[in-house]
Amino acid sequence: MSKPANSVAKALRVLHAVARVDGPHRLGDIAERAGVSKATTHRVLATLVEEGYVAADGEGRYGSGVQLRSLAAQVLADDAVGIDAVLRALQQRLGQAVHLAVLSGDHATYTHKVDPGHAYRIATDVGTPLPLHATAAGKALLAHLPPDEASDVLDRTGLPARTARTHTDRTALVAELAAIRAQGYATDYEEGDEAICSLAAPVLDADGTPVGAVSVSSLTFLVTEEQLSAFAPAVKQAAQDVSRRL
Repeated sequence: MSKPANSVAKALRVLHAVARVDGPHRLGDIAERAGVSKATTHRVLATLVEEGYVAADGEGRYGSGVQLRSLAAQVLADDAVGIDAVLRALQQRLGQAVHLAVLSGDHATYTHKVDPGHAYRIATDVGTPLPLHATAAGKALLAHLPPDEASDVLDRTGLPARTARTHTDRTALVAELAAIRAQGYATDYEEGDEAICSLAAPVLDADGTPVGAVSVSSLTFLVTEEQLSAFAPAVKQAAQDVSRRL
């Protein structure tokens, strides 16, 4: 086996050892379970922590990171029983486009979409990447990430303006994220794209880690900001229903 392939195999064994359910785990235990030297395990863990697939607790132990949890949620969402039914029911109840997005690196990605029955269609597709700072789904995820991880994301991505209403002031965005955590949902009224508005609630795993978001989207000439906010109870309930199915 070539050296690069061997390195990948070792990294996968380390990741598998970290992901065991009885974590977080100490370096020595991870190395033993992975069958990899402590020195190599430490180097692999450093990379996985940097990429967000492993989380270090500051006391020498390692557990699953946000990106690993999001990847697991994305895989499960492909065939998790009932998720499509939850999204379809939400679409029928609200009459607007419904999406499920998952955290993917420094952005979110749509994995599911249910179009509304009316003639107007939101120009989004499965696989569409979403900026975290300028969309309801993205802000719902950012708001529920550990503060240091959310800060790291914003350091890397910045706050580029997509429309005249995009948050480009970090202090204002951080204040909004605190409000989102308190109310359990985020809104976006022409912040990511002109003429489009959305409301989203986070999909959380058993530990409260955000792995995705359920959102409802419409066009601003169809839905006012007040009407958009009225969708919150239904979207929050749908997000909780999806969380239970992952």
